[in-house]
Amino acid sequence: MLLSLRARTESSARPVLPLSLVGAVVTLVVAAPLAQAQTLVPNAHLDSGLAPWAQFVSLPPDPPGAGSEPAWAATPDVDGNPASGSATIHVSTAVPATNAASGIAQCFDFSQPTGVNFVNYGMAFRVPATTARDGSVSATVEIRLFSGAGCNGFLAGGSQGQALTAANVPADTWYRLADVGFVPAPTAVTAASAQIRGYLRQTGAAPGQTDYPISLDHFVLVLNSTTPVSLQRFDVE
Repeated sequence: MLLSLRARTESSARPVLPLSLVGAVVTLVVAAPLAQAQTLVPNAHLDSGLAPWAQFVSLPPDPPGAGSEPAWAATPDVDGNPASGSATIHVSTAVPATNAASGIAQCFDFSQPTGVNFVNYGMAFRVPATTARDGSVSATVEIRLFSGAGCNGFLAGGSQGQALTAANVPADTWYRLADVGFVPAPTAVTAASAQIRGYLRQTGAAPGQTDYPISLDHFVLVLNSTTPVSLQRFDVE
């Protein structure tokens, strides 16, 4: 679900913003202290570099994806933190192909095989003003669980996406995509590793440009808990 302070009914989107519209009044949001859980994703906040994240592109049987190599950037940062940064990803639409995707991904092992009833996962994304918001691409976060170490033995997966349109996603604004209660199976599964992906996917709508870059930050993966992973501190960039 895309969490949104702008539209609570039609869209489940919530901008990770300092300014929210409450009763048509622009206000500064100040987060109250909340209990925190530890995200399992290595380098989830992209503080000083991209590793262990690596480029992800879709492969057959899905349409092959393409895009410039992802890169770490000191700005923008979802918290406006000068000591942190974000990842810049691209998808190329030079060859239009519905569901072709490009972004970043990583696989990581859990400290021990863990019974999973549900998963709380998500990421933040930001679309620069120079990227067309024409509905031809969708920002997507995806989680995949595996029974063995090293992402072997696929168990289940889920994803959340948001088409990038001018109506839904204002430019230069941090948004969060999240599912706080993904249930991988009717009964608990035992997982030893996970892969998390953040990417842009072609939707099938006609693209207005051939390269679509956006920024990604603050990846979340928590098992069996909906506890917030961090305070939502909102800063204008």
